[in-house]
Amino acid sequence: MNLRRHIYKVVILVWLLGLSVAIAAPSDDLKAANQLYDAGKFAEAAVAYEKIEPKAAHVYYNLGNAWFRQDKLGLAILNYAQARRLAPRDPDILANLKFAQQRLGVDDVNTPPRATQRFLRSVIERCTASEWSAGELVGLWLLALAIGACVYIPKARAAFLVIAVAGFFVFGFSSFALSDQVISNHIAPQAIVVAAETEARFAPLSDSTVHFRLAEGTRVAIREDRGQWLFVERADGQQGWVKAESIGRITNF
Repeated sequence: MNLRRHIYKVVILVWLLGLSVAIAAPSDDLKAANQLYDAGKFAEAAVAYEKIEPKAAHVYYNLGNAWFRQDKLGLAILNYAQARRLAPRDPDILANLKFAQQRLGVDDVNTPPRATQRFLRSVIERCTASEWSAGELVGLWLLALAIGACVYIPKARAAFLVIAVAGFFVFGFSSFALSDQVISNHIAPQAIVVAAETEARFAPLSDSTVHFRLAEGTRVAIREDRGQWLFVERADGQQGWVKAESIGRITNF
């Protein structure tokens, strides 16, 4: 029994040591990357931030800053956009993303032209997919409890009907927002133009006629992927084929 107890203690100790190393390693890597950034070694800092896995919002944000300081604003916007998906209401991320887009003159290009689209996009992007999922669950519970209360407490039926309507609205909009973030992003992944200037062509061929040009930092949706060529759509609906190497995808989490 004593031998078995000692074995258990050794196993637990080894597990705890492994866990502490796993937790400490990313923070050490982040500390080293931050030191490089503070020393003005932005290219080396960017490489160090890229190696950190998994990346939290602040890592993407710092990586965006490292690219920004190297005047690679397309890559900066790409990483700010990644950070925004993880922390959609962070004021620093939002401010730097907007500033970088304004520097490249693509702030208006990346905004949907219609007011209703802009409003829906701003609301949907204020929460993460997990937050909309929680809202969906809360709305469903409110709806179910309010309907049950209407049956068992008929005197307060009017008040519970209001709660039921509110729960239905919360559930419905949360489901819509969640499906937009998950399904839409799966069907048409979002991406950022990271090349200085990209030619969008009528066909996926190098000698095809140029349809229009995409400025660095432009946000696009990928409608079709043919390996070296991507069929993309800008916020205003303009579509064309671009080389895949000129585009950086925004990762789905």
